[in-house]
Amino acid sequence: MPLTPVSESELLAAAGTHPGESGKNNEDNYALAFFRASNGDPVTLAVVADGVGGNRAGEIASSLTVRAIVEEVAQSEGTDYVAVLTRAIQQATAVLAEHSRIFFEYVGMGTTCAVALVRARRLYTTYVGDSRLYLLRRGQFQQISIDHTWLQAAVDRKLISAEEAASHPNQHVLLRYIGGRVNAKPDFRLILDGAETAEQSEANQGLLLESGDAVLVCSDGLSDLVTNNEISAVVREYRPQVAVEQLITLARQRGGHDNITVIVLRVP
Repeated sequence: MPLTPVSESELLAAAGTHPGESGKNNEDNYALAFFRASNGDPVTLAVVADGVGGNRAGEIASSLTVRAIVEEVAQSEGTDYVAVLTRAIQQATAVLAEHSRIFFEYVGMGTTCAVALVRARRLYTTYVGDSRLYLLRRGQFQQISIDHTWLQAAVDRKLISAEEAASHPNQHVLLRYIGGRVNAKPDFRLILDGAETAEQSEANQGLLLESGDAVLVCSDGLSDLVTNNEISAVVREYRPQVAVEQLITLARQRGGHDNITVIVLRVP
């Protein structure tokens, strides 16, 4: 039986987006959707997608991806959300491939994507590209995703230092994204400890959220310009709607060179 759409979440939830200050189209898209399972469990779904491809192709890619993921989750009653979210990414890939086949102007379009799904306070995540997920817990704020970029791979392999990475020209060269000609593998590492193996991080799926925990999903228009410490301070101090507005404003004040999208989920 499909999930039933509802108007409210058991979580405190807010989202916002802004095209930034560069004058470019807003190629970010997002969804914040609330459901009820047949057994009464509340389900909250947060999706952020940051399109690539130029002109309107990136905007179309991110929009189609968000829609495909929401529809796939809405049709699924199962609790194996790794399987559900894998199918959702596969469906988005198929939709983009079909549009690229039919419409010449969309050939080569693609998008990053980050997803947080909370069912009965259990957190499931997946991501492709460099849109990010963060967790605030007991005063500690950390990135729980990892960027699929050339830069991150170079840092991981100690080819460059973290200090060099901050200003490296290849900062946004993607190694993985959702696109019509790419069979993107969704990443299910939910990283709570930097010393974890990939298998241990994947086993964190279904993490039970505690009262006061907050999950933040964003495009790189925020994370490029606002530090983790600054994001943490805003999320700790303000309720989600105000936090979203404050973070977008801060990124814009720093130059807003890219589209900015933020979703915050907080456990009451």
